[in-house]
Amino acid sequence: MGILKESLTSVPSVSIDPSMFMVSKPEPKEGATHNGDQLPALLIFLLNQLSKSVIAQFIDEAGVSTAAADPVGILVASVFSQKDLLWRGKPLIDILMAKMRVVCPVLFGLRGSEKTEEGRARLGWKRINGNWIDDQTHNTRMTGLGAGYAAISLRDFSNSQMENPWPPFHYWQTMASIVSTPPDQASPTQYNVLKAMIDRYEGRFLQFYGSAGRAALRVALVDFPGRALDEKNAAVGSLKVLVDKYERDQGLVLR
Repeated sequence: MGILKESLTSVPSVSIDPSMFMVSKPEPKEGATHNGDQLPALLIFLLNQLSKSVIAQFIDEAGVSTAAADPVGILVASVFSQKDLLWRGKPLIDILMAKMRVVCPVLFGLRGSEKTEEGRARLGWKRINGNWIDDQTHNTRMTGLGAGYAAISLRDFSNSQMENPWPPFHYWQTMASIVSTPPDQASPTQYNVLKAMIDRYEGRFLQFYGSAGRAALRVALVDFPGRALDEKNAAVGSLKVLVDKYERDQGLVLR
């Protein structure tokens, strides 16, 4: 954190327009630390490098054990909510989310068929030396990124003076975009990402959304996989397993 703040004051660098790295350009905000038209390029560079490391951590560690995503999510929330690192009162987390969209497009509503070249590209499949990675490697990547997204977006800032840089409504929007997919357009990638987003994070989701969250979980874990054209697919089955798990371990009945 100290290095990031030093990039604002101690280490000289050229200044650039931060709006190039944001979805929308915020207007100046009264009382904001940085209200000008530019920020040091070094800060943007460091946040970009941090974002790359965060995604690598999600893929390499959270893909194997989704519990590893949570400490990284805490780091992301902490860094991007720092008042000294906001521009016109808005976080620069779009730098990270732009990269998340590239590696895991289904988090942002994109769909595709895994049976076609174009579809795989739309779903975030990775190529190595011109060849698609195997199914297991792809599923591990998507699991880590799905869990990582939940770890970022389901953070409770109710007792913090900081503003949540990626509030829970983004999680809701992502879940809605996946479960609203018509059965003939649904993909194993979506099922895997959805499972990773929910497993271990259902409690936080319910804390934020209560009975509405419970209804959403029923749609995600019962209705959505129930409409699948290939019910024997392992990714579809993994969602159904969660329903039994929650009923057995938590008394959470979704059916």
